[in-house]
Amino acid sequence: MRSFASRLLLCLLVTAGSVTACQPLGAAVPIGMTVHFRGADASSLDDQFDALAAMKASWVRVDVDWSVVEPVQNQLNWASADRLVDRALAHRMQVLLVLAFSPPWTTSTAGSNRARPDDPAAFANFARVAAQRYAPRGVHHWEIWNEPNTGKFWPPAPDVAEYGRLFRAAADAVRGVDPKATLLIGGLSPTYGSPGADVDPITYLGRLYDDGAAQLADGIAVHPYTFPSLPADRTQRTTGGFPDLPALHALMAERGDADKKVWITEYGAPTGTGPSAVSERDQAVTLLQARQLVDTWDWAGPLIYYELVDGGTDPGEIEDNFGVLRTDGSLKLAAVALIDTAADPLRGG
Repeated sequence: MRSFASRLLLCLLVTAGSVTACQPLGAAVPIGMTVHFRGADASSLDDQFDALAAMKASWVRVDVDWSVVEPVQNQLNWASADRLVDRALAHRMQVLLVLAFSPPWTTSTAGSNRARPDDPAAFANFARVAAQRYAPRGVHHWEIWNEPNTGKFWPPAPDVAEYGRLFRAAADAVRGVDPKATLLIGGLSPTYGSPGADVDPITYLGRLYDDGAAQLADGIAVHPYTFPSLPADRTQRTTGGFPDLPALHALMAERGDADKKVWITEYGAPTGTGPSAVSERDQAVTLLQARQLVDTWDWAGPLIYYELVDGGTDPGEIEDNFGVLRTDGSLKLAAVALIDTAADPLRGG
């Protein structure tokens, strides 16, 4: 039985986030985590998946980075993806694979593995080989690329027509292997207000419908970050964050896709001391509040948090601090809260 102190902690966290505390659970949207390999040994991976199981995570999101799998043409190494996929399946978790990025030999864009390949057919061939490897194991869900509406992941600037060609080619290749596969538009990032090439998710998705590619997807993936704000805060520094998701789905409905889900395939907040970082308490409130909001949306797919384990140990680097576990495997307050909500029939987030 959970201790009174543990229950009180959870209620206080949620009350602080202006969410109705400790209300009975209804039909909840499934949750998951993005998990990166990062050279972890077998024991560390076992501990990570034990933590996921304690949170009752039912989804694991795994990168299948083409630049890592095939850095040299025709020399493929699936070891890191296999380790994560195999552990997820052993724990009876569903897997969402992210097909993205390009080895240097596939692109004329120098200096970035995030550049799209010059020939979408080459990417499609890689997608086909990946599906041939993982569909027989029971993996049927694919996110095609990552944040294509940003210059960071589609350098030097987003191009809807180019992404549309890439999506069509990859989707056809995967469906040729696995006709029941679920294909998602690559997770759309919010924009942060500063001048630049990035396109906000609603505008980008509208253009992708005009292109004809969005209609071919089985769902739309989004990364509606709001940190340091909580997901329900009225004041946000982002466009395309959590408060904008109903409008995104309304656009889908206008285009005839009301029955398709909006998959939140990344959402979280970094702790530490970096720009816009939050306290461990506020990280926990952010994750719990997001879950409660998503549970009210019948058009929402899984809520997949970013991420399970910190990417590094520098407190001033935000990319090192999104984890709910530290690099040594110890639990942040967010992990404690997620485990507590999983263990209790009364959940406040």
